[in-house]
Amino acid sequence: MIFRLILVLSIFLLSACGMSNPFDDNIPYKTRFDDGLSFFEEAKYVKASQQFNIIVERASHTDLGDDALFFLAESYFLNKDYELALIEFEKLVSRMGFSPYIEKSRWRICETLMLLSPNFYHDQDSSKKAISQIQEFLDDYPGSEHSKDADKLIIELRTRLAEKSMETGKLYVKLKAYDSAIVSYEIVINEYYDTKFFNDANMEIIRCLALQNKKDEAKQFLTDLENNEQSVVTESFKEQALSVIKDNS
Repeated sequence: MIFRLILVLSIFLLSACGMSNPFDDNIPYKTRFDDGLSFFEEAKYVKASQQFNIIVERASHTDLGDDALFFLAESYFLNKDYELALIEFEKLVSRMGFSPYIEKSRWRICETLMLLSPNFYHDQDSSKKAISQIQEFLDDYPGSEHSKDADKLIIELRTRLAEKSMETGKLYVKLKAYDSAIVSYEIVINEYYDTKFFNDANMEIIRCLALQNKKDEAKQFLTDLENNEQSVVTESFKEQALSVIKDNS
């Protein structure tokens, strides 16, 4: 009895507001779409997604299907339901290659993957996937208005991955597994050379060699860094490196 009363009141309120009853299967899809847009523009994303989802499920074959799928995904995204948003944006890209929403949807996929990417101390597979998707986006839309933001996302993700390797190296140092630590730091040097951790990784390799009583190898590593055409060795770096070798040998 209470449920029926709530249902009747809900229908009455919807009618009073000029909105259609979401439980009514006889509502024209255009009316439902317009209601969804009204909710969307009012930032009522849950209500908007309810309307768009019905169209996507029942009328994907109509002219409204493309628009409804995009606004469904966008409603999820703006409501911070990123996993649902990713599913719908990927669905649009795979099904509707000629949609006017393709570029925006692919950019949203990049943003969503970034938002779903974990902090550096967790598994970083999603970060690598995000970088791949963003790079593909830049390749396909070099003149996109989102290009600068895409570059920033790539730098942030690469920095996370570099930090992950740095922390792994520190853990190995604590365990006195210096060769394994060096491998982690070499990943930063070889793969994430454009991040702020590049110099630190070189310094830590010198430290690991010194901690293994490989003083000569540590000095040779420093010399090789100095002789590199793209050397990062400053006087300050050199002084610190020599001090690290002396203190840890």
